[in-house]
Order: sequence, then C-alpha cells, then structure tokens
Amino acid sequence: MKNKTHVYVLLLSVGLLCNLGCDYIKKNPESLSVAYDSILSPELLNSERIKMKYGNYAIKILSDDSKTRISNLYSSQGDKTITRTFAVVNYSEVIDPTFLEAHKKIVKGGSIGRVFKNNGWEIEKESIFFGEVSPSKDLSKVYALMGNIPNSELAMYMYGFHIEKDKKRFQYATIIEIYHPDYLTLHDLKSIYKDADRYLERSPFIEQTIEGIIQITRELKP
Repeated sequence: MKNKTHVYVLLLSVGLLCNLGCDYIKKNPESLSVAYDSILSPELLNSERIKMKYGNYAIKILSDDSKTRISNLYSSQGDKTITRTFAVVNYSEVIDPTFLEAHKKIVKGGSIGRVFKNNGWEIEKESIFFGEVSPSKDLSKVYALMGNIPNSELAMYMYGFHIEKDKKRFQYATIIEIYHPDYLTLHDLKSIYKDADRYLERSPFIEQTIEGIIQITRELKP
C-alpha cells in the first residue's frame, strides 16, 4: 500500500511540474530553443542566423583596403567573443555610384548583407563552391578566434554577392566564408542551399583560393 501511495505522489508531482513548466513556457516563449529548421532558413542573412542561434551578433573588421576586406563575425558569451564566421570579401573592381553610399557604410564596418537590406536592395548569392578546409596548424589564428578550438575541419562557402534594385543588378563582391564547426557544417550548408551538391568540385582554382585563404590567416595580426 505504501508503494502505491509513493507512486501516486510521484505521478502527481510530475504532473504538477509539467503543468508549471508548460505555463512558464506560455508566459516566456523566449525560453524555447530556436528550431533547427528555422536557423537553416535560406532567407536569413548570416548576421541574422548568428543572432538567432547565439542571441547576439557583432562584426569586427580585421583588415580592409580598396580591394579586400577580412572580417570576424562573432557572438559574445560574457566577456568572451567567439568567431562564428571568418569572412574574406573581394570587392568588385567598379563601385557604381548607385550603391556608393552603402559601400561607404560597409567600409566603415557595416555588415554587408544588413547594410544593403536596410537600404532596400534585394540580395542574391550565386554559389561558386561548398566544401571543407582540412585541419591545419596554419589556421591556428582562426582557431584562436573561434574560442581556441582544436585543429578542426571547417565548412567553407564561396559565392558571388549580387544586389538588385529598380531593375538594376550588380555584383558587389565575391565572398568566402569559413564557419565555426558549432555554427555551420557542410551538412548544414547543404540543408540551407539545396543545390549545394552542384558546387562541390575542388578545381585548381578552388585549391588556389583555399591556399590563398590559408596565407591570409598566417598573416593575421594577433
């Protein structure tokens, strides 16, 4: 009889906890974790995806000149920052007057997708390559930016960044992004971009590009 009473009390307690938990969730919807599928929506900007997954987002420009920008897209945990995307941007040779003001904001440290979106431009990414960068001691500075992770295989995406407004279309840049393994893997990229399998070939040009990225990381200032 004591055992039956004990079981009844236990079930009653569990039911009460479940009711309290459901009531808390209804009152505090932000307590729910973000759905995996929503994070992988192709409609999201990279900055929006980082903020959605980690709760915050910021960008730091590591290097910038008239041709190339190297940036660190990161989230913060307390006083610690963790790079979620290491990005190399090669600007197009001609900056059309139509988007010159937006370009000036980007040069000053603005997030590329966010600046153009806020200025009414439609954004399109034309995929060039999806793949992975093999673990290498040459990437030690990137691993350090990513929270001192061990030598790891990192997903990579290379694409042409195009903008369109008022029936005018331009290629603003070619962008190469390398992702923290906790943020995006190659599997995740394939979920976001359904045609990714068409762009997996590691041509001599891609190999040269990857080597160029590695060279850039070697030259990063501490």
